[in-house]
Amino acid sequence: PDKRQRTMSAPQKKSEVNELRTLLRTPEIQRDVTKYREVAQKVIMYMTLGIDVSPLFSEMIMASATDDLVQKKLVYLYLCNYAESHSELTLLAVNTLQKNCRDPNPVVRGLALRSMCSLRVPNLVEYILAPVQDGLRDKSPYVRKTAVLGCLKLFYTSEAIVQECALADTLYGLLTDKDALVVANCVAALEEILATEGGIVLTKDITYTLFNRLRELPDWSQCVVMGVLARYVPSTDDETFDILNILEDRLKHANSAVVLSATKLFLYFTRNMPDVCDDVLERLKTPLITLMTASAPEICVTLLQHIELLVARKPTLFASEFKAFFCRYNEPTYVKAKKLQILTLIAAPGNTETILEELGAYVTDIDVDMARKSIRAMGRIAARQPAIMDHVISMMLAFQELDISYVTAETLCVLRDVLRRFPDRAARIVPSLEPVASSSVLEEETEARAALIWILGEFGEQLDDAPYLLEAFVDAVAGETAAAVRVQLLTSTVRLFFARPLEMQRTVGKLLRHCIGEESNNDVKDRALLYYRLLQTGIDNARAVIVGPAGGGAAEFLEHSTASKENLIDEFNTLSVVYGVPSSEFIIQAPPYNTVGTGRKVLIDQFSKQSAAPVFTAPAPAPAAHAAPSRAAASLLDLDMGPTAPAPPRAPAFELEALSDLKPADFERIWVGGGVGATIKEPLLRLPSVPEIEGLLTRRGVCMMASGDPVNGVIRIFFHAKEKGGAAYHLVEANLDVTHSLLSANFKSSQPAHVPDFAAIFRHTLHAAGLIEM
Repeated sequence: PDKRQRTMSAPQKKSEVNELRTLLRTPEIQRDVTKYREVAQKVIMYMTLGIDVSPLFSEMIMASATDDLVQKKLVYLYLCNYAESHSELTLLAVNTLQKNCRDPNPVVRGLALRSMCSLRVPNLVEYILAPVQDGLRDKSPYVRKTAVLGCLKLFYTSEAIVQECALADTLYGLLTDKDALVVANCVAALEEILATEGGIVLTKDITYTLFNRLRELPDWSQCVVMGVLARYVPSTDDETFDILNILEDRLKHANSAVVLSATKLFLYFTRNMPDVCDDVLERLKTPLITLMTASAPEICVTLLQHIELLVARKPTLFASEFKAFFCRYNEPTYVKAKKLQILTLIAAPGNTETILEELGAYVTDIDVDMARKSIRAMGRIAARQPAIMDHVISMMLAFQELDISYVTAETLCVLRDVLRRFPDRAARIVPSLEPVASSSVLEEETEARAALIWILGEFGEQLDDAPYLLEAFVDAVAGETAAAVRVQLLTSTVRLFFARPLEMQRTVGKLLRHCIGEESNNDVKDRALLYYRLLQTGIDNARAVIVGPAGGGAAEFLEHSTASKENLIDEFNTLSVVYGVPSSEFIIQAPPYNTVGTGRKVLIDQFSKQSAAPVFTAPAPAPAAHAAPSRAAASLLDLDMGPTAPAPPRAPAFELEALSDLKPADFERIWVGGGVGATIKEPLLRLPSVPEIEGLLTRRGVCMMASGDPVNGVIRIFFHAKEKGGAAYHLVEANLDVTHSLLSANFKSSQPAHVPDFAAIFRHTLHAAGLIEM
């Protein structure tokens, strides 16, 4: 059969819509409940396929007057999808929705109320308010929980009406509702409605009520409520212990999200109690290991990330449970890799030998990446415990006898790092490397070749054939593709020349001749010229620079740093732990959290005022305090470096806060009250999206207040920023001309004298992102 995807042309789409209109208007179909429902289903199917069925709006409104619950759901879905584009016609469906909000069936009441609140048409707010208030007092918990979320939707449509009717106070009263879902929805709604005020106010009574009702809530609601309760600060140690006792059974929950949320509360409430913290960590150990061993791989790796964070706080926490982190044959590579990292951290004198044996078994694993990481992990363990260094060296030398290229390559890299930290082990390691150096197992291993060449250069005095082994590499330097290997070969050859000059003189000359005369890589060529000129000044001078003083100390090449992990403990049970970076580096979240839809269009209507203003001109750079030095004096090497670079732009006289706390009413007041202080108009090098511009400027402290849909090819966006350490606010009206790829912006400020500097910050941010030229 032909499986090619068929596309529908515009005439076909039009004929289909006309056919549906005819069917919806046919009296026979309207009298047949089943056929009427099937036509409504066909309309929704076309809508989900991306076909514009908005011309059927009037017919679908008529179809909402039915007793069939399925058809009601279909029609309400259609209305919510097209209400914004047909706001005037949507008013015709309000009577039906209001009537259904008084239906005896609570399912019908809840469905109608949810659909009304989802219309999000500002003109209908007055019709929605009364059903929402009635829903908050409804006898059915289903209707009440729907009305609670309706308050939140109403808030994003019209914040003023929610404040005027004190719906937040009503939601506070519902925190003691008999139904747990109503309570959970109230917490979530209040957190967003009161976001600018810091969220829900956690009094002692509210906090204890929420703690005592945790077990009644669904899993997701428990996580939301516990995330809010993390802000509560117990007044006494006894109160802390009472809260922990309530949370005890949440650690036994089957859902990993609930367990991690409870774990976060345990850590938060005991962070200032060092004498209790260790006991709490011991209590958290068993639930986390149980979940880790029984969960899906995706959940397992998330739990391992959090376990690694706890290990950073107390390395011996999981030392007795180390076998739980042994890898299983059917686990994905990312789970195995994370387990190897944890095994490296929890290795202690009592379990190191067993862990090393297990890691040694992974070396011959069919997964090459797993084998490499196992060898590296053994090296890190040895670096953390020098007492077992000799045992690890013996294992590394034994692995080389396996004659597996990637195993030999990784052992060379580990042995190189061992010699950097423990050069006294060279007498045991270096003689065993001669068979490896003379074989061809490293042809595909760039880092391993560089490691071997480094060892020969540093410890070649202890190997009789070291000059001849390096000579073989020099003879093949023309065919060496890796610049890092050529640089290392150059350094090692010169270093060994200082130790064994008679044997290395010819080899050094040959290599320098090639690197200076035939090398195409600038780094290698510059290094060769440097060595050549140093050697011309004298052997002793060159040795002092290239070799340096002995006993310079060993760097911690093999250590696995956990310092950065410790800083993430405050963001436990968030994506920061999974990503390994603070949340501020990948997300900036500020109220209002919902910035899509009609709410922003209202702001656009309030603040959009065009006015003429002089074009902004960047301030002239300040004159130099002293005369510039002559060109001969400025160029130490007397090289012609071309024209002098322009002076950097003057630094602004102020810095911006990371987030501006300006409210819409204050934005309107400043915008209406002041004149335009500056205007810029820049051609765009590329056309960005609105979210991209928002992200760029938000990271600089310039937050977006509102944006609208394109009008005649122009998207209007409003931004605001606050000066650090002051009360000055800066406002921007940006017009993104999609048709002509232009960006113009009008600037206003509560501190007009600072407008030029703020405009310079705005332009520099866009320039740094490659959007405009300076």
